[in-house]
Amino acid sequence: MTAPGPRGYSGVVDTLWIMLLGAVQGATEFLPVSSSGHLAVGQLIIAGGGHAVEIIDDSLLLEVLLHLATLLAVVAVYRREVVAVLKGAGRCLGALPTGRLGRLISNDDDANLALAIVVGSLPTAALGFALRKPASTIASSPDALVFCFLGCACLLLASRWWPGGRRRLSWRLALFIGTIQGVAVLPGISRSGVTIAVALALGLRREEAARFSFLLSVPAILGAAILEIDPAALTAGDHLGAYLLGASAAFAVGLGALLLLLRLVRGGRLWLFAPYLVAVAVFCAVFL
Repeated sequence: MTAPGPRGYSGVVDTLWIMLLGAVQGATEFLPVSSSGHLAVGQLIIAGGGHAVEIIDDSLLLEVLLHLATLLAVVAVYRREVVAVLKGAGRCLGALPTGRLGRLISNDDDANLALAIVVGSLPTAALGFALRKPASTIASSPDALVFCFLGCACLLLASRWWPGGRRRLSWRLALFIGTIQGVAVLPGISRSGVTIAVALALGLRREEAARFSFLLSVPAILGAAILEIDPAALTAGDHLGAYLLGASAAFAVGLGALLLLLRLVRGGRLWLFAPYLVAVAVFCAVFL
């Protein structure tokens, strides 16, 4: 987003806007309503109202920091699983030279999950790179945001009839779910919503569907941050302090949102967010 200039700049007001964006990012990163879509809507509102224009001139740095904050929330909730996956990945690497990888993942759930995350991350990375330009275009187009919000709402609503099952996670399922996650780079399509819904449709248990969705997000968020971050911006940015406050808000709100979503998924109520997405789409169509 290009700032028209520093006229009317207020440091306190702009910092509050950044913290608000951080809180929105934290809530929407985990609740199935699309964090990137809400961030795009928020920046369109800010641009239209003439507020906080200078401080979000480097919106890429802000977006990276907000995503890293929500990544920390995932690690905080799934810290034991993250450690177990890392150990499982080590066992997979040790089994490769001996040709026992197939036997290992058949009997070792942590190794199987580690392999599934690696396999699922491949299409995510490919699609994330390929869809960068379309994602940027959608973020600045209210009409395109309406379409994406409505598509996500339809998928969440369909999950009402997908209670999940007892199917074991495999690399094939991981590949498909990872592909869906790659498509979710488009603003308005919730990454957590579509990956959990598809995992349920494929027969994974509710808790496993949520766990795999969020663990699969870790390499995606981390990889995107490494590719996008400009180290010079960390020292040259005049508003880094405000950005860090926004990131703190994203972490705190995101932690609560993640715990709430896990509870809703266990209760089979993921579909309840569909009407909200429809309302956001209507808002975009009418007011943006």
